[in-house]
Amino acid sequence: MVLVRKLVLAGVVIASLSASGEQSISEKETAAGDAVAKLIERVRRENGIPKLRRIKDRYLRPDTCRRATRNDKFPGQTTGIGPPEKVGMLSVFWYSTLDPNQPPPELLQWAKGPAPQYEQPHRFSVGVCLISKPEDTEQRYWIEVGTYMSAIKSLLNKPTWD
Repeated sequence: MVLVRKLVLAGVVIASLSASGEQSISEKETAAGDAVAKLIERVRRENGIPKLRRIKDRYLRPDTCRRATRNDKFPGQTTGIGPPEKVGMLSVFWYSTLDPNQPPPELLQWAKGPAPQYEQPHRFSVGVCLISKPEDTEQRYWIEVGTYMSAIKSLLNKPTWD
């Protein structure tokens, strides 16, 4: 009977250790991307701006990781049609943070845009790269958010196919 209790107790300890274990980097990146996406959706909804459809851009995360390797921590943005490999991209906003749930004020302003003279987006994507560097005491998130034309307009956009 004593042996059974130890096995049961051991099973409980193992289960509780695995349940409280650390998230993988991929899981943390996914959670951060979801948090940023929800923030953008909330800002647009609260300001009466049309909802954007979230898509997956396979180029956004590698771009974000390149920025991370350069240790570019300052917020920035581009506006205008992107290079040919980024069919239909309208703008990108990037920044670095220790906490993806605390976005910079510039992201909130960018999420309300763009200005009327620019083409209005229909879709958006979030790329996240999480890196822990020896000189940093905490893990740092590099985040890029891109906006895009509608899918049909992206395919018909002549400058990207020249």
